[in-house]
Formats: sequence, structure tokens, C-alpha cells
Amino acid sequence: MSILDWLFIGILSTAILCIIFAVVFLISYFLTKKKRLALKQRRIKNKKKRRVLKKKIHLLKQKGKKQMQSGMIFLSLGVILAGGAAFSRYHQATNLGNRDSDAIVEGYYLLNKTSEQLGTIEGTTNVEKTRKNLRELAAKLSGFGVRYADPRLTVDGQQLLNRYYTQMKEIGLNLNNQSIESLQEKTTYDNYLADIKKVKTIQKKVFTYFNVNESALSQKK
Repeated sequence: MSILDWLFIGILSTAILCIIFAVVFLISYFLTKKKRLALKQRRIKNKKKRRVLKKKIHLLKQKGKKQMQSGMIFLSLGVILAGGAAFSRYHQATNLGNRDSDAIVEGYYLLNKTSEQLGTIEGTTNVEKTRKNLRELAAKLSGFGVRYADPRLTVDGQQLLNRYYTQMKEIGLNLNNQSIESLQEKTTYDNYLADIKKVKTIQKKVFTYFNVNESALSQKK
């Protein structure tokens, strides 16, 4: 598990304990109050015993006050910590983890590299080198078939990422099945560029959904 997972578990566990303590103190307060009210209803004529009774009532009042204060403190802490745990889970559900972040960065550069490599096919003087480069790119693109979105993400986020990974895999498999000669044909070449454009459209949606800074990525090329 990641640090955020442990943080979420730790905060949530502490929040639950605080709420349990709050409930215990509040129940104790009401029991103390009930006992105090019962004593107040007693009618004692003996002055000495009446003073003792008043002292007991006063002590119970002070005790109840402390119990109420403790209960409210623990309840407040529990609510704050529960809010922190909820925020931690929300952060995980709406932000990319390291694995998916690395995949998005790799996919961005792979698509751009593939587009650039395809642009050199028509005038290539070293067919073997070009073929080798395309095979390597195809293998890396196809490797996205084993990737899957972090299950902690939102359902929409998972679906979007998994669709992106699937499209990357398919474009890699398609490229692997193409020869240099077939890609030099305008129709095949244009169709493949259109496929890359479709994947880049999904990539844009991924960037928008997860607030990925594409400008920062393009500057690192």
C-alpha cells in the first residue's frame, strides 16, 4: 500500500476511536445528569445530610460538565479527522498515482515519437533502421495492454484511463502488423495517422480530467 493508503487508514481509525470516546463521554454525561437530578428531588430535613447532598450534587454537576466537554472535544476531533480521511480518499480518487502518471508520460512521448518516425518513412534511406525503430515503438505501445487504471480512482477516471490504455495497445498491434512498404502507401499512412489522432483525442480527455499539464510535458521533449 502507498503512503496515502496508510495515512487514510491511520486517520480514519483515529477518527473512529475519537467518536467512540465521544459517545462514551456523552452517555456518561447523561447518566451523571440523571443521577444528579434524582438527588435534587430528594427532600432531606437534616441540615448536615442536606449539606452532604448539596455537595454531591455540586460534584456531579462538575463531573457532568467535564464529561460533556471531553465528549465534545473528542466528537470535534473525530469529525475533523473523518473529514481529513474523506479528503485523503477524494484526493486518491481524483489524482493519478505514480504508476498511472508514469504511463501517461510514457504514452505522450511514445505517440509523439511514433508520429515523428512515421513522418520519416517516405524519404527514408535506411529501411532496416526505420523498421527496427517502428518495431520497438510498436512493442512499447502494445505493452499498454497489460496496464490498468488504479482501482482507487473514480469509476469515470478508471473507464477513461482503461480506454486510453486499450487504444494505445491496439495502435501498437496495428503498427506491428504493418510493413515499411505498406506504410509508404498514402492510404495506409493516412489511416494510421488518423488512428494516432483518435488516441491523442482520448489523451487530451485524460489530461483534462486529471489536470495534467501538457505544456510542461511538451517542454521536456
